[in-house]
This record gives sequence, structure tokens and C-alpha cells, in this order.
Amino acid sequence: MKRLLRRLLSGTGPDPATPLRSMVFVSLDCEMTGLNPARDDLLAVGAVVLRGMRMDLSATFRGLLRPACPVRPEGVPVHGILPGEAAHGDEAVAELARLDAWLAGFAAVPGAGSGAGKGAGVPVVLLGWCLGLDEAFLAAGRKRAGLPARTHPRCDVLDLFRHVRATGRPEACTMTAPHHFETAGSVSSSDAFPAPSRAPAVPDSPDTLAVLTGIPLKDADLYAVARALGVDVHGAHDALGDACLCAQVFQRLVPLLERGLGRRAVWGDLTRAADAATCGARHGGGAFGL
Repeated sequence: MKRLLRRLLSGTGPDPATPLRSMVFVSLDCEMTGLNPARDDLLAVGAVVLRGMRMDLSATFRGLLRPACPVRPEGVPVHGILPGEAAHGDEAVAELARLDAWLAGFAAVPGAGSGAGKGAGVPVVLLGWCLGLDEAFLAAGRKRAGLPARTHPRCDVLDLFRHVRATGRPEACTMTAPHHFETAGSVSSSDAFPAPSRAPAVPDSPDTLAVLTGIPLKDADLYAVARALGVDVHGAHDALGDACLCAQVFQRLVPLLERGLGRRAVWGDLTRAADAATCGARHGGGAFGL
């Protein structure tokens, strides 16, 4: 029932047979004054577009919001946003409306490949790490601002990691050819992440999945998984920086998923992996097989 409810609330998704490399993803992250959407408020939103497996650094979103509740001092070391800085943020209604308009600009990108259909629009799929928390704060912020609710197809990259971790075999990570994960565009040097012309490849080692499986689930945060996959971590808990970090983790997890499948992944593979990971977590971390 919970999985059905999640699907009903997550917007109209792509056709399950749509190849991932023909889709548009938006990796999103929020910084908040706390962890309770009923009491706390949004501080910052960051997002970056992936066109298939290619991260487009020319298509990013960064918003600083003025919270309705105080910025508690104990939260400042986590998100790095001082009360005075937050006080100069924009009204939530304006920033959330700007985010909606920005997302809508990518929803009509024509589909490519056999799974999308000729001339069909491809829905934007949201990516995130513990995405449900970000979604809850965005929903609460929209409600307070008097904006209509928005839903999108979604993929929690934490679920994908848990599935790959549970089903992967260390030997499955041996590569016959290096996989490169490209970025496009450039960003200001003030941003909290580097802008290389080409992101580093997944380590060409049979130990990669062994490293992932060696991370205790209680310690498996975005930064630990990123480091295990060979991603440099910069600007932790910066909204745009974390969105880009999550995108890079997604870029590296998808090939590991595909090695287990023995083929290129489609949208249905991600939804099944998410469902299996959710079921496995509920039953103490058992097998998350497709």
C-alpha cells in the first residue's frame, strides 16, 4: 500500500521501457532550519540537470529563501547559512515559483530513443538523497506560500545505492572498458563544487562493490558513498553542491546496476530497484533483487 501511495503521489512517470540515457533528470537538494517540515522551514534549494547520464552544469538552480522561523545557532555548522544571510533571502513564494518555472522548462524536452516515442515529451524525474525529506519541505513550503502542490516522477538515489549494495557482486565491477561520466557547461568559481570537463570514471577495480557493501547502512550518507565511488567531496551541505554530488553518485551507480542486469537500464529498472530497496529496508535489509 505504501509503494502504491508513493507512485500515486509521484506524478505521471515515463514509460517503463524508456532508456535512462534518453531521459531528463534533475538532481535536487534542500537546506533547512531543522528536520521537521511542520515546524522548520526551507533555507536553500539547489538543483542540476542531467540529460541521460550527462550532467549539464550550464543548467543549474540556486535559491536562498528567507525562512519564517528563526535560524537556530546549532544548525549553522551544518548548512553554513548565517541568520543575517538568511534574512536577506528571497520570499519563499517567489523562489518556489521560480523553481517550478525552471523545472517546467525541462519537462517538454523531446524524447530520444525507442522508449520515448517520436516527438513525445519526457517528464522531468527528480533525483535526490533521502529525497522524501526534500519533497516534504518543498510541499510544506508551497502550502505556506499558497502555491499549488507539484508532483514529479522521482528516484531516491539512496534506494538505488541500497539495491546495488545488496545485489552486487564484487566481480561484477570489473570493467572491460572505462566508463566516463561527462559534464557540460561551466559554473562560477564561487560555486561549491568543481567544474571539470569530464568527471572521473568509476574505479576500474573489482573492489568497488566490495567497498560499497563494506559501508554499514547506518553510516551510508551521501558523502561516504560518494567517496567510495571515487567522487571528490566539496562543499558538504551546500544545496547546489550536494545536488551535483548526488548526480555524480547516480552517474556511477547506474553502470553498476546495468552490470547486474546485463544490459542498459530503463526507467522500469529504477522503479523496481526503489520498490525492492524499500521492501528490503522494512525487513531488515534483506535481498533487494529485481
